[in-house]
Amino acid sequence: MELLALRRFTQGSGKKILFCGDDDIDMAAIYLAAIIHAEGYDMDYIPSALSFPQNINIPAYDLIILSDYPREQIKDEQLEEIADFTKEGGSLLMIGGWESFTGLNIEYKNSPIEAILPVILSEKDDRRNYDQGIIVTPIDIYHPVCKGLDWQRPAVIGGYNEFEPKDNATCILCGKKIKITSEDKVIKTEVDEEEIPLLVLGTAGEGKTAALAFDLAPHWVGGFVDWGTGRKHVDFETGFIEVGDMYYRFVANLLKSMF
Repeated sequence: MELLALRRFTQGSGKKILFCGDDDIDMAAIYLAAIIHAEGYDMDYIPSALSFPQNINIPAYDLIILSDYPREQIKDEQLEEIADFTKEGGSLLMIGGWESFTGLNIEYKNSPIEAILPVILSEKDDRRNYDQGIIVTPIDIYHPVCKGLDWQRPAVIGGYNEFEPKDNATCILCGKKIKITSEDKVIKTEVDEEEIPLLVLGTAGEGKTAALAFDLAPHWVGGFVDWGTGRKHVDFETGFIEVGDMYYRFVANLLKSMF
């Protein structure tokens, strides 16, 4: 009966993704789920409120995504299975949120997942909210994740999980804080030169790993969800998303880079 926790969306693509978290498929998870489906991947989905199934066949997947999925929902032996799956050639992507990385309640710190992530996790609460916006900028505009994106008109996010790239990892995106002040009705804008790691890629054994510091759904995604001068409408199940065309392309690029 446990496998009823899985919501299956099969298209026969040959590439299969297990997506866990972001509340539920008709809530925050619809942003990523709709793009996964639109890009033609097969997807199994586990809501945040449901435990990771005991008898799930982890090697059947090509990519596992943990996005704001509570650590308490996965047993240690299942995390070990995910780590082994990655080392043997699978891919693991963790996306930011209150229940990602270290998070509010020390989620994945000191877990089997931490050892294979391309980043060093904080010892304490790593959530960072910033009200004036953080500009997302590329380290390498020629990397496949950055391909075809309008970096002359970068987007902003509103928060992130703070982590440090490991020595053998590659930082693809960084953030720079915007500082806005107003005096005598004159508004001044500055950009902090300190670079915040936002997307870090790495490897674990034969597999790929990635850490995205911000969420892909509100609120931390901020204006990034509307990035681009064009709009993209994507229907999924009984709902839909309407997002910026650059946001859609970024997510599609990120997914493709994990295979």
